[in-house]
Amino acid sequence: MEVGLLKDLFKALFSVFGWGYRRYQDRKAARDLAPYFTYQDVEEKRKLFIETKWQNISPTKEEEPGFSHRYVTREKLIAFFINKAFDEKKMTDKYYLVLADSGMGKTTFLVNLFVRYNSFFNRKRHYELKYIPFASGDVFKNIRDIDKEEAKNTILLLDAFDEYAGLSSPKKPDGLSSDERFRKILDELIDAVKNFREVVITSRTQYFPGQEDEPYVLQIPRYTDAGFHTLAKMYLSPFDSREIDSYLNRKYGLFPCKKKKSARAIIDHSPNLMVRPMLLNHIGDFVESGKLFDATFKIYQELVESWIDRECRKREPRLENQETLKKNLLKYSQQVALEIYRRKKETNVLWLSREDAVSAGVQSGLEGFQMTGQSLLTRDGADKWKFAHKSIFEYFIAKEVLENPDFAWEVDFTGMDMTALFCKEQGFVASSSMMKGNYAFIKGQQFLMGSPENELDRQKNETQHQVMLSDFYLCQYAVSVGDFKRFAEECGYRTDAEKENWRHDVSGNERAAAEYNHPVLHVSWNDAVAYSVWLSKKRGDGAFRLPTEAEWEYACRAGTTTPFSTGENLTTEQANYDGNFPYQNSPKGAYRKKTVPVDYFKPNGYGLYNMHGNAWEWCSDWYGESYYDECHEQGVVENPQGPESGSGRVLRGGGWSFNARDCRSAYRANAGPGYRSSFVGFRLVFVPQFSAAHPAKKE
Repeated sequence: MEVGLLKDLFKALFSVFGWGYRRYQDRKAARDLAPYFTYQDVEEKRKLFIETKWQNISPTKEEEPGFSHRYVTREKLIAFFINKAFDEKKMTDKYYLVLADSGMGKTTFLVNLFVRYNSFFNRKRHYELKYIPFASGDVFKNIRDIDKEEAKNTILLLDAFDEYAGLSSPKKPDGLSSDERFRKILDELIDAVKNFREVVITSRTQYFPGQEDEPYVLQIPRYTDAGFHTLAKMYLSPFDSREIDSYLNRKYGLFPCKKKKSARAIIDHSPNLMVRPMLLNHIGDFVESGKLFDATFKIYQELVESWIDRECRKREPRLENQETLKKNLLKYSQQVALEIYRRKKETNVLWLSREDAVSAGVQSGLEGFQMTGQSLLTRDGADKWKFAHKSIFEYFIAKEVLENPDFAWEVDFTGMDMTALFCKEQGFVASSSMMKGNYAFIKGQQFLMGSPENELDRQKNETQHQVMLSDFYLCQYAVSVGDFKRFAEECGYRTDAEKENWRHDVSGNERAAAEYNHPVLHVSWNDAVAYSVWLSKKRGDGAFRLPTEAEWEYACRAGTTTPFSTGENLTTEQANYDGNFPYQNSPKGAYRKKTVPVDYFKPNGYGLYNMHGNAWEWCSDWYGESYYDECHEQGVVENPQGPESGSGRVLRGGGWSFNARDCRSAYRANAGPGYRSSFVGFRLVFVPQFSAAHPAKKE
């Protein structure tokens, strides 16, 4: 018992000592690093610090930097400097260049290196460390103020070379290109620091392109016959999954908890961004905000804005200027993403030259150095300017799709799975009635409309008759909540649908952006026509309308003559209906009690989704109980459009709360033009401007 108590007491004393010594280190470092850091700054950069690692190959060589650790050797960076680079017996490199993109933790690394090297427990501490950031003003004066004799025993830590004001184009032209100006200042810098024991410089990767795996040869000869000094390149490694787990354990503890679970869910939605320490550090803000980050698009939006906000706070002291710069950087990112997308369609590359990158942002309100030095762009060794992650490029393309129907109409998602995911989460890619690529071409021909007399559960209004149809384009999906929401917001359109959020009533986390990909509900026939008129004007290159009843059934059958396009039966694995009431004697199935996304099941033979079940769909025709009998007497009817008048409009397809029999290809229902319910939606036909496809008659 006494031994156990002694162990517990020892652990407690050790814990108290560790806490006290850490506070002492932080306070001492804050004094030594003043005026650049306060005690709170140092404490924050040390508290959740995960050991920085480095590699000799740039992560920008990978399409996604998070993949870079798979194929390169990584080494702990602080240990490297303390044990090797700063060794008094070492006679090799003197100048070190630590490179990384924005948010990779360059400054945090230097602060922790400063504290660790000056630790009482570091027996290899033989020199003084001096920290100077390039953003501090006259960095050259600060360097030259250090006595030459003192410099011989001083290791100089120079932070954020890319933030040096002298790299910007001067108001009075100096006749130098950006690269020439950069090299001139670098030579001046190396000349200014040549008397120091060691020099560590951090910078963004894009300022040091070329010779990816080789050091820069400097214009400073060694004191031996070993030639000239070099500027050795070292690249900060992105976090791997184990390091991300370590961060979560340090922040939330080793055991599962609600906050840790929420943080993990956010990380799992955006793994390609969370390899950056700065963005990972925002996890706590997201968790504490109480916001519902249930979609990858939302997380990227928050992270990208946080990333840019950080840049603006670093560069602009005045709040109003920060807001302007943030707005311009976001605008520029959108513009350059669109330019890269245009080039991708032509050449299948995802980068620009520096000239093209600057040219793409001429309307952004930014200066050239801000575009290439403060934006989300980086450049690799071949002088290719691109986004720090391909997924960020895809985020901005998705943003354009969601904000610009004209762009959405033409966008090609080939090779852009993240863009497809982002848009789908907002109910657009799979479902959008605005996109030309989502309209299936239906080759018109003669077919037998209605149901045979021996079809089970057949209704009297389904008399078979011959119909000849012209070619037409029908949307593969029902109009989604996201589609209709854009129309309503732009036009100020108000219906009962707004109260119901245009979808089936659900609860909890299901009330999320992901449900924008469900079919819009609570819309009347009049609402559907208003939407089609708006979309026709919006597009300007054709007309949109509801399908005729004949077009709808022909498309639903997709060449079949059976009760369903799936054959003699329909299961709840093929369509969404009340599985308690299957077709005839078939086994019961699921009853989901709500809609499913518009692309949930396998499409029919014409590539059309959810023609059976999920939501009833409006057709353009007035409903006539004996209309099929009249058509039968005429022989072959060409492009029928229904009766001249009536009290109800045709509804087809069945819905999530109806029996399987109501989902048959030939089943007919109707309701008044103003009728709205939680199981009625619609899809549209597209008629190109010069198409011979049959237009529905004007209402």
